[in-house]
Amino acid sequence: MGRPKGEGGRSKARPSSSSLAASLLPSGSGATMGFGGYVGSSRLDSSISSDDSVPVADVDSEMAVHLKRLARKDPTTKLKALTSLSELLKQKSAKDIVPIVPQWAFEYKRLLLDYSREVRRATHEAMTNIVTLIGRDLALHLKTLIGPWWFSQFDSVPEVSQAAKRSFQAAFPAQEKRLDALVLCTKEILMYLDENLKLTPQNLSDKAAALDELEEMYQQVISSSLLALAALFDVLISLQQERSGLQNISAEPKHASKAREAAVSFAEKLLTDQKYFLDFLKSTSPAIRSATYSVLKSIIRNMPQACSNGNLKTLAGAILGAFNEKEPICHPSMWDAILLFSKRLPDGWTCLNIQKNVLNPFWHFLRNGCFGSQQISYPALVLFLHSMPLKSIGGDKFFFDFFKNLWAGRGTSQSADRLAFFQAFKECFVWSLKNVSRYCDGADSMSQFRVTLVENVLMRLLWQDFFISSDSRGHERVSGKVGDSTESNIRLNKKTVNMQTAKCPMPYLQELGKCIIEVLVEIHALDHNLLSPVIVEFEENCIKILQEEANKERTEVLILFMSLLEQHAVLKGETWPLVSLVGPMLSKSFSFIQASDSPDAVRLLSVAISIFGPQKMVQEIFIRNREHSLSQLLHDGDKKLDAGDFMEIFKEIFVPWCLQGNNCSTDARLDLLLTLLDDEYFSEQWSFIVNYATSQNYSGCSPALLDVDCAAILAMLLEKARVEITKRKETEDSGDRRGTNTDLCHHERLESAAIAVSHSLPPFNNAHVQFVCSLLGCSTDGSSAYFVSRNALKLIYEEIFRKLLRFIQGSSFSWVQHVASVLSSDAKIRTEFDSSANIFEIAQFALEVLDGSFLCLRTLDSESDLVSGILSMIFVIEWECNLGKALDDSLDGETRRRINDRFAFGKSVHALRHRINGQFLKNISLDIRKRLETTLIQSVRSAIFIEDKLINDKISSLSCTWVLEVLECLGTDGNEEHNLLYQLLSRGETWPVFIVPNFVLTKVSGHQRFVALIDKLITEIGIDRVFAASAMSNPIAIERSQEVTSCAWLVAEIMCTWRWPGSSAMSSFLPSFSAFAKRIDSSQESLLDEILSILLDGALIYVGNGTESSISMWPVPNEEVEGIEEPFLRALFSFLSILFKENIWGTGKAMNLLELLLNKLYIGEEVNTNCLKILPLIIRILLEPLCGRVEPGTEAHYFSLEENFLQDTTKDWLERALRLPPLVTWQAGQGMEDWLQLIIACYPFSAREGLQALKPGRSIGSNERKLLYELFQKQRHVAGGSAIINQLPLVQMLLSKLMLVSVGYCWKEFSYEDWDFLLSNLRSWIQSVAVMMEDIAENVNDALVDSASGKLDVLNDKFEQIVLISDPVPIKIAENALLSFLLYCQYFKLKQDEDKDNLDTLKFENLDSVMDRVSEGILRILFCTGISESIANACCKEAALLVASSRVEYKFFWELVACGVVNSSSQARDRAVKSVEFWGLSKGSVSSLYSVLFSSKPIPLLQFAAYFILSTEPVLSMAIVEDNASNSDANASSNQDARHLDISLEERVRLKEEISCMIQREAYEVFETDLLVPQRVNLFLAWSLFISHISGLPSSSSLRERLVQYVQDYATPIVLDCLFQHIPLELFMVQSLKQKDAELPAGLSEAASSANRAIRTGSLLFFVESLWPIESVKLSSLAGAIYGLMLCVLPAYIRSWFSDLRDRNTSNVVESFTRTYCSPPLIAIELSQIKKAKFGDENFSVSVSKSANEVVATYTKDETGMDLVIRLPASYPLKPVDVDCTRSLGISEVKQRKWLMSMMLFVRNQNGALAEAIGIWKRNFDKEFEGVEECPICYSVIHTTNHSLPRLACKTCKHKFHSACLYKWFSTSHKSSCPLCQSPF
Repeated sequence: MGRPKGEGGRSKARPSSSSLAASLLPSGSGATMGFGGYVGSSRLDSSISSDDSVPVADVDSEMAVHLKRLARKDPTTKLKALTSLSELLKQKSAKDIVPIVPQWAFEYKRLLLDYSREVRRATHEAMTNIVTLIGRDLALHLKTLIGPWWFSQFDSVPEVSQAAKRSFQAAFPAQEKRLDALVLCTKEILMYLDENLKLTPQNLSDKAAALDELEEMYQQVISSSLLALAALFDVLISLQQERSGLQNISAEPKHASKAREAAVSFAEKLLTDQKYFLDFLKSTSPAIRSATYSVLKSIIRNMPQACSNGNLKTLAGAILGAFNEKEPICHPSMWDAILLFSKRLPDGWTCLNIQKNVLNPFWHFLRNGCFGSQQISYPALVLFLHSMPLKSIGGDKFFFDFFKNLWAGRGTSQSADRLAFFQAFKECFVWSLKNVSRYCDGADSMSQFRVTLVENVLMRLLWQDFFISSDSRGHERVSGKVGDSTESNIRLNKKTVNMQTAKCPMPYLQELGKCIIEVLVEIHALDHNLLSPVIVEFEENCIKILQEEANKERTEVLILFMSLLEQHAVLKGETWPLVSLVGPMLSKSFSFIQASDSPDAVRLLSVAISIFGPQKMVQEIFIRNREHSLSQLLHDGDKKLDAGDFMEIFKEIFVPWCLQGNNCSTDARLDLLLTLLDDEYFSEQWSFIVNYATSQNYSGCSPALLDVDCAAILAMLLEKARVEITKRKETEDSGDRRGTNTDLCHHERLESAAIAVSHSLPPFNNAHVQFVCSLLGCSTDGSSAYFVSRNALKLIYEEIFRKLLRFIQGSSFSWVQHVASVLSSDAKIRTEFDSSANIFEIAQFALEVLDGSFLCLRTLDSESDLVSGILSMIFVIEWECNLGKALDDSLDGETRRRINDRFAFGKSVHALRHRINGQFLKNISLDIRKRLETTLIQSVRSAIFIEDKLINDKISSLSCTWVLEVLECLGTDGNEEHNLLYQLLSRGETWPVFIVPNFVLTKVSGHQRFVALIDKLITEIGIDRVFAASAMSNPIAIERSQEVTSCAWLVAEIMCTWRWPGSSAMSSFLPSFSAFAKRIDSSQESLLDEILSILLDGALIYVGNGTESSISMWPVPNEEVEGIEEPFLRALFSFLSILFKENIWGTGKAMNLLELLLNKLYIGEEVNTNCLKILPLIIRILLEPLCGRVEPGTEAHYFSLEENFLQDTTKDWLERALRLPPLVTWQAGQGMEDWLQLIIACYPFSAREGLQALKPGRSIGSNERKLLYELFQKQRHVAGGSAIINQLPLVQMLLSKLMLVSVGYCWKEFSYEDWDFLLSNLRSWIQSVAVMMEDIAENVNDALVDSASGKLDVLNDKFEQIVLISDPVPIKIAENALLSFLLYCQYFKLKQDEDKDNLDTLKFENLDSVMDRVSEGILRILFCTGISESIANACCKEAALLVASSRVEYKFFWELVACGVVNSSSQARDRAVKSVEFWGLSKGSVSSLYSVLFSSKPIPLLQFAAYFILSTEPVLSMAIVEDNASNSDANASSNQDARHLDISLEERVRLKEEISCMIQREAYEVFETDLLVPQRVNLFLAWSLFISHISGLPSSSSLRERLVQYVQDYATPIVLDCLFQHIPLELFMVQSLKQKDAELPAGLSEAASSANRAIRTGSLLFFVESLWPIESVKLSSLAGAIYGLMLCVLPAYIRSWFSDLRDRNTSNVVESFTRTYCSPPLIAIELSQIKKAKFGDENFSVSVSKSANEVVATYTKDETGMDLVIRLPASYPLKPVDVDCTRSLGISEVKQRKWLMSMMLFVRNQNGALAEAIGIWKRNFDKEFEGVEECPICYSVIHTTNHSLPRLACKTCKHKFHSACLYKWFSTSHKSSCPLCQSPF
């Protein structure tokens, strides 16, 4: 590299020392990690001329290919080739690899200069594989490879250099071998590196490369070569040094001396050739400059003789002048070179102008903070000072300049850099003091220099920066830009220190102060006299700071300095800080501190005393300053203070001073006073302080009450004393020093004062509260009450108890007053209720004291009543506040006012209540906890039961919250929680109510609220935890002597209660109990039996109390269970229902229960009437488990033992019923209905597939069926064909049920007479309800007419009375009739098929007529309720809501009506519609149906029934379009005026108002709503009805064209956006990225399949029918179906919407969805219709290509012809159809383009089938050939949209126009002139 192309190699002969080189290589192929590497440059000839060279032909062809690929320019190709080569090498033997080594050597050197680091790394990995395999065979090529190999180990990329070292180590595993290789090839390595150093960016590569890449690679090569050269010198010349992993070499290599000589010679030559590397030092690359310093350092250290005198000056300027280097990465090697040069070549300093060449750059270097290398450069400064010839540079000025510039560059925000700076400054300063003899002669000169250095450097730089710097220079201190401190005297009184701002950060001050103190320690150790200027400056600064006003910040600096003195000097045993600095300063300033009373000054004194100790500090102050040494105290100021003197000074000076007045310095003076407390004299000092403070004169207070100022001072003192005592106690516990006996802190005067304050009356002062709290302590930290005895503590808290008790006695709630009386009695503390207004102030005082000393309660373990009472009152006060807030709206004015007054206090209690947590309660005695538990639980019960005026339901929720709070605080484990809940549920006078002796069905105050509380607890904590605590001994009053010891009583009590505020057993308790019952194990199975026993016994006893129950023919709904009034029976029924429904109990339990009931039914020969009454309900539950859950079969069905037993029992009951008289003969009060109720209950029905598929619920035998049929016939024969002869409601109800059972189970036995009897009665019952509904409709209509101007609220009340059904019996009877009718419709057809041979046609036609009459009655019921709602809606929405809500009450009835409507015949529907229209009310049948369809309180089946009628004839024809619009065709055809014809066709079609608003406006409102709101469902139903109607119209119908045009003109396309809100396009986008055959996600799958089905069937009825109950997936299905049918009916409309989509992602996914799921069936249908179409003309033919989706239309006329190709796109109809003319004959180009355009317009604007568009286009051609003129506006004979002819002619030019075209022309041009002649039209 670097030589001209074609130049030969350096050596073509084999190395003479190849045997030696071979000996260095390992014989094996193993390699271990270690040291080694290289890089190459110039191209070498890899051929070997010796005899043992290997012919090129022997090179493996595959490896040769990879080697050839290495010459490519592309780095990716090289990398792949290297990877492949490495893999191939692993498969080859050494014999195969050796031939490629010459070629590899050439490529290897070139690859090492590649720009890609990955290529270089992969090259070394390949090298590793090669050398590992060939071993000793590498010797022949070692000298060729060693240069680049060594060079590459210093690559700037760590991954590359490490790979190079691994390859080198693989070749030379032993450390000695690697050294031998370097020694052997030293010359080659040096030559290679020398060649590299001569490179330039231009000759670096022989291939074209980017300039920036060449420059970067050049810098990498030069820096690596320099580093390799430095490392080689170190290895060869200084073998003992640690370098390149060659440590601890035991013996010098054989050729080492020769190699060393070569290295020295080469270095000398290199220095000359490279001009001492000066050019490299000027390089812009920091890496090159750093490597150059490394080379210079290696040369100076290893061969200083190479730096001759002639070279010395050049080297000195380059090295010593290196301080201009600004790159931190160069500084480590730069400092090494500078320090080594100064040490090895000190004469080099004399060759330079030191000030200019060295010092000036050095000062600049220091001032700039070493250019960022602080942690490298600062530690080197002291070494640099030591190596400098100081005498030649001058001492004083040099050091002053040095420290000044060093100080100027100190600014940095990094902590590590600051530490490095201050450490270097200290080291350099101390070094300069200790080494003064190196640059000063004589003792005087040395002493003077030290003093000057201290004054000018320590004091003017460090000291002033710490103490005196102003705020304006605080920022400068951080940034490092300061003025010339050595030449300016900064006045102290102008500077302040602000430690709270970012200008002077605390870490900086701490490190600066530490530096100063460490320097002072060194100075003191060197010469104590040098501290004199420091002492003088310190005293002056401190005194001036203390004398300044607002000196807080600077005082903080003094305090910081003292703290640092303690940390870095005093604690290390130094005494001079006290004797020389602090002591003298405070002795001189004490008088001022005492007189000024400055808080900061006092605090400074406190800090000093805390550091040096009270006795030492007092001695220093009063010995140093004789004006304080009072004659009566100290006769000799120089003697030490004894104990008496110290105490006398303390009492006479410090105590009066510290306790005088209450002002701004009081806090600091109290701190000072406590600091003076000495462990030795603590008791005496504390006693004197208390006596002095409490003996002060009182001002205006009662004799026993402290003065306010005195109380405030004592409060502050006690708080501080407690902290101090706690610290001393901790010290005592740790054994560091003697602590303080806390018993000595008790003082009688303090206790008396506190008791007096607690008994005081308002007004209260905050100082007194603080005093008591401070005395008691234990606010938050839990420290002991050091200052008061237990007796005094008890007296104080008893008074607190009284004050709180007075407060709760004043509550307006009875339960709170009850709690107050209980607490007073338990604690035996009496107090009179005080109704005065200051009760709140008294309670507030007690609360504040309690809050400030809360944890002291834990010390009164023996006073359980007192402590538990106080804690209980805190809970109760907060609960009262919560209750008052919840009941605010339900209370009277006076009560509300009183509660609001107490509300503020309750909020204050809230924070204190939350401090009573589990952690606090763990630390109090068990007795207190038990009493607290009892009180709180009883308080909750009292709130539920005692408070009669609480009618608000929120009391239960609040009580639950209270119980949970108690459980959280006190129920810390299972046993405690069990005890708490046990107390809550325990038996009392008011609880339980049902499971008690002598139960009476009367309301008990609070009972339902208490059950609501239990229900909420079950919800919050779980039913298991509540049941676990509910075991109790409770005598059951239902004629039982045993005791219930489980939770069975609780379950029975809750279920008998049934309803409670906010919930009921059905909605909340039973689901929880069901889940619990599923989890119980065998040990708990008896629990369910106990519950059953309790409820069954209760039902048998109390069911006879006038309770009636009606048996439904249906699975009993919740509302029917609610209708059971007897509590025990209702509970029993729901209990059994849930157990059998959830399969908790099975067939065995059902059988046992049936046998038990049968045993109880008969008492001897008598029947237990109570058991007979409950048996029908119970038998309904038992049938399903007894008969199984399979579909009922025929007589051949195999009956189980249980079923046989049931059938035998039922037959016995049927026989008993047959002995009873017929129903129609019954009279009221005979009581024979119970047996018939039991019979009916035995024959249930099932509707698992819906009401339309009603089936018997069990299979019965032939004998049982025969008996049942006989019972039915008995009623028919007696009634004589009609049951109406007996009008008793009970008789009618039973007969309707019996008919239902008979037709369901015995229809095969029915004769014509039976069917006729059935239908006659059904018609009568249904007709009676129809008449009722008609009356309601008429009354609603009359009310609206009569009250047209009345008030709306009055009208609503009237509507509510009208729609109210006072007697529900006809509705219930009609329900049974409707069920029977559904069964009739289902079975009668089957009966006809079975008896078709013996069928009497006339008779059965009569039955069909009667059935139609029944259906007509059902339809009338539907129309009537719809008319009522529609009329009411015309008044207001509230009135319509009343009508709709009245239906919800009888939901099951209306669902049966809906089923009957759907099963009605067209004849019945026609008669019903006509009767409604003939009725003549303000609303008709269509309006009634729309009211039901879009009802505000919809019933799903009823909605579908309305939709069904609207979508079928005869209603369909008038459901969408108004009558005058639908008949416009007929009207238009009768008019012979063509103008009127076109105008009528262009008239806007008028839709029904109910649907037009949906089509035009509703989508805008729906788009932003939730996806499941009723408005959205109504919108989809309206569009389903609308497009289904359009789809059903003939394609040639003008009404269809006008409806389609209506959509184009007025329908909002937002409806399509609403549809796609339900088609999850985002899931489709995800799905499209996956496999196409993967299963579609939910929602998307339904939408896709529905769209496909709607396209194929052309109907939406199925999707509407399956819409309810509304779910997101079902709505997605309907949305997809609507979209699919719209694609068929309104393709142009959808295409217009699609083309307007602006979101590309949305349009893409809509197109993809349509193309995938909708377009294929739609295209197939279109093509099929075109193929089947009969255009009826020999001149026109059509051919279809289904594979290409093309249609070819050929039109020929005479000698002209034209072929048009219509291509359907894959996403048809979203993308327009393409039309192309492939052949034309005899047609001009103009006509051809016009006809092509007309065909395009026809097929693209057609909202319908393409076949129709093609037919219209064909007729357009025909008209043209017939001579009909085309419209001059659209150039078409037939209009492309409405298919009309041009009929409107201009009177001037006589041209005819389409009316639609002319209308559009007039609208857009805003004028009414002819488009051609411009004359008025």
